Amino acid sequence: MDKLQALHVTVIIPVFNEQERIAETLFTIKDYLSNQSYSSDLLIIDDGSSDLTSEVIKVVDFYGSEVKSQSMGNIVENIKNVGKGYSIAKGLLLAEGDVIVFTDADGSTPIKEIKIVLDKMNEGYDVVIGSRNLPGSRVSNRPFSRRMLSIGFNRIARILGLISVSDSQCGFKAYRKPVARSVAENQKTNGFCFDVEHLFIATKLGYSVSEVPVQWAHDNGSTLSLFKDSILMLFDLIRIRWLHRTL
Repeated sequence: MDKLQALHVTVIIPVFNEQERIAETLFTIKDYLSNQSYSSDLLIIDDGSSDLTSEVIKVVDFYGSEVKSQSMGNIVENIKNVGKGYSIAKGLLLAEGDVIVFTDADGSTPIKEIKIVLDKMNEGYDVVIGSRNLPGSRVSNRPFSRRMLSIGFNRIARILGLISVSDSQCGFKAYRKPVARSVAENQKTNGFCFDVEHLFIATKLGYSVSEVPVQWAHDNGSTLSLFKDSILMLFDLIRIRWLHRTL
């Protein structure tokens, strides 16, 4: 963390109808970040939730501020549900950190894994992504069907020349601020394939990308539909290749 110690880190959390589990995730992340030597802030993008997600976030923020003297997070609420990719791009454009990290609301990758990501960035990389498929990755409760889907998806993305990593879809990634701006400004898709698009854009623009093994646990609250979303993701991969052919 030597070079990054003086930098500010923004952690983005995209949420959609997460009232049941967002409190635990926020408590864990806020407790961890408040004990680090670097400064940080939280940016939560609510993608048009129809439940009490935003209200729960505000209660957690108030508790953290009043009881633990933690800084309040920033909440941005989309008027309607647009997609995770849209929320992440919005967050990347709004984030103030020198380094911008995004993680999933279910806490599938523990926030403590940020140390591995930031240490790798300390070596000079522009983008560092968590992976479930490398030696050293610690994966638990991952259904066989989802593992096969992930392998197939990443293989197709590699055949199309979009990525060179083994796991593009792990929801734990870090960008230096200029890279975050570049990929968000060039992003064309709002669905689950935005991760692939970001890596493709970053590589095409000459930024360095590294993949590191992280801890990850499957959460049964996932909203991904294996059949429907798989078809949509396949079309999105082809669309990304076409839309950025001149980048």
